[in-house]
Amino acid sequence: MTKRERVLVWFMGAAVVVGAGMFALGGKDKAAGPSNSAKAVQAVLADAQTLAKTVRDAGVRDTSSHVAAMALKPWEPGLFYDQALEFRVEASQGGTLPAYTGFVEMGALRLAIIDGYEYREGDELETGGYLVESIRPDQVTLRGLDKDSKAVRLPYQDPSFFTQ
Repeated sequence: MTKRERVLVWFMGAAVVVGAGMFALGGKDKAAGPSNSAKAVQAVLADAQTLAKTVRDAGVRDTSSHVAAMALKPWEPGLFYDQALEFRVEASQGGTLPAYTGFVEMGALRLAIIDGYEYREGDELETGGYLVESIRPDQVTLRGLDKDSKAVRLPYQDPSFFTQ
């Protein structure tokens, strides 16, 4: 049996012992109060410290013994980020046109991928201001939402162009 297997067996054995102890000690006579839970926590901590010492003595790597030692330390309050994330959508500038980077055809349905979004004919762009008029594999024709606007043709652009 290798050292790694021995350490895993020790961890499993300790987990079984702790689980059996918690099952046997908890809920026999009365509901677990603060004194019973404090004793159980102390017992678990003692078992964990014994297990951490066993891991260090087994000759495992420093990182594994460090992980075992860090498991015994209490967590910092506010460990996780608990505030809402802010999402910002950049407004498209008047002089820039969207990029037509993909084409999907399934039967009679044609989809154009423009600025990362999928559109069908007749859909309005997410950025606003344009309506998808026609979709072809080599180009997409957009029509502005204004009455006087002209049709704009977007040629297909390989997406790898944007990652260079």
